[in-house]
Amino acid sequence: MLRSVLIVILGLAAVSVASCSTANVHKPAPPPFVGRATTLEVTHGIKVLTNVGMPNGFAPIPTRPPIWLEEGEEIGVVGTQAGHTIMYGLGGAAWRSGRILAAETGPAAAEEGTIADLAASPNGLTLATAMVAPDGNRVDVIIRDLIATGAGSVIASFNGRYDSISMNWLNNATIALALRRHPEPLESGLNDEAPKSDPDQPDVEAPPNRADGLQLIVVTGAGSVAPLKFSCPMSALSWSTHGVYAVGQGDTGAQPVILDRRNSTCIKFHVPTPIHVLDWDQDDEGSFLYVGPDASRRTIGVFKYNIATGAENLTGVSTGAAAFTGSSNTITLGNQKLTFKMAIERPEAMLLAQVAISRPEQSELDMRSLGFDTMPEMLAQSTMEYSRAADEAAMQVYAPSLPVAWRKIVTYSLKYDSAFLLAEGPARGAVTMSWSLKGRWLAFLDGDATAGTVMTVLVPPR
Repeated sequence: MLRSVLIVILGLAAVSVASCSTANVHKPAPPPFVGRATTLEVTHGIKVLTNVGMPNGFAPIPTRPPIWLEEGEEIGVVGTQAGHTIMYGLGGAAWRSGRILAAETGPAAAEEGTIADLAASPNGLTLATAMVAPDGNRVDVIIRDLIATGAGSVIASFNGRYDSISMNWLNNATIALALRRHPEPLESGLNDEAPKSDPDQPDVEAPPNRADGLQLIVVTGAGSVAPLKFSCPMSALSWSTHGVYAVGQGDTGAQPVILDRRNSTCIKFHVPTPIHVLDWDQDDEGSFLYVGPDASRRTIGVFKYNIATGAENLTGVSTGAAAFTGSSNTITLGNQKLTFKMAIERPEAMLLAQVAISRPEQSELDMRSLGFDTMPEMLAQSTMEYSRAADEAAMQVYAPSLPVAWRKIVTYSLKYDSAFLLAEGPARGAVTMSWSLKGRWLAFLDGDATAGTVMTVLVPPR
């Protein structure tokens, strides 16, 4: 069975900061920079800038890491609470002052409905929300200026029901909204002729056309909407660095596709099942990393694909963690000896967790050990966040343990060729993480709705 990179091990247990035993009557106090999260214990000696408890009932969404806004002055956290999606903004001293940035209901909501997608502009000053109306027959795009007051305002509306809604900012002024309209039932009748109008009846304004496909929304000035014609059905898009290409990652109703905005073309990707794009090469506009199935569709791997040439290379087996590091170089979590056959036939085999640093232009592949064992089925659930500014990867990796697997948050610095264990604990609940803009700090959300959720910001050692 295909193992998804987005699998999250459910459940939760609180973890206390451990103390070292001593023969003295008075035990030494722990360092002042020891932090606690809901399931994770931060390693002693690592400086914690803040621990912020989220409101009761809040739970992280595994695919939504913290968002650094306003040059790091505020951190946006997305989760669920009381059955609704909500986004909080944490700012002020130690990011401890909270406000609601987007909500589906209540006085802080620009309008009531269901949040289909959220995206912050590249400069972190504007938030866009795609909101589905309560009756499901309209999608509104809400724009909020984060340095101003107010819940925001609707800048564009699209009538109809949609099976896929996704948003990306192409620049600070333009949003790419991908819509896939829900198919309408065929009308009964002997022919498809439109009904003739009655000259004795007053004219009735026709309903607005329902949008479908890719819409470019300009948010500056008076604003505008320009539909782009692509023949393929839309799914959640991942855009290249300069917005030339996009990959529709596929879902149950649409196959993965590649969009070329420059030539207005859309072609089916050679993988017919959904994929997950991890990263785009900043030095080669058409090259990206994705997680997809192996040939048997019984496990997964990370592949590097080049749109211009169609070349594809395997970078990791049974893993969901990889990124570009610059000049088409990559870093991938995995194990050098692991094959697809081994991952399928021996998913619980013990193997060493390693990172592979690939430099194709120099024909170099360096392997570095992280110092602990894992399993193929656990590697398949791993994640990675890479900071180009710091040249450092933060990884969520799992290790065998009873009664539940053990979660480790590990960083690897390419600049200093060193790895550090930042935090660890039982793999219960969800953990999401992201780097600050300059790579100085790492923020992660940890928890679930039952035991609570904590946001931690720390300074990785270097």
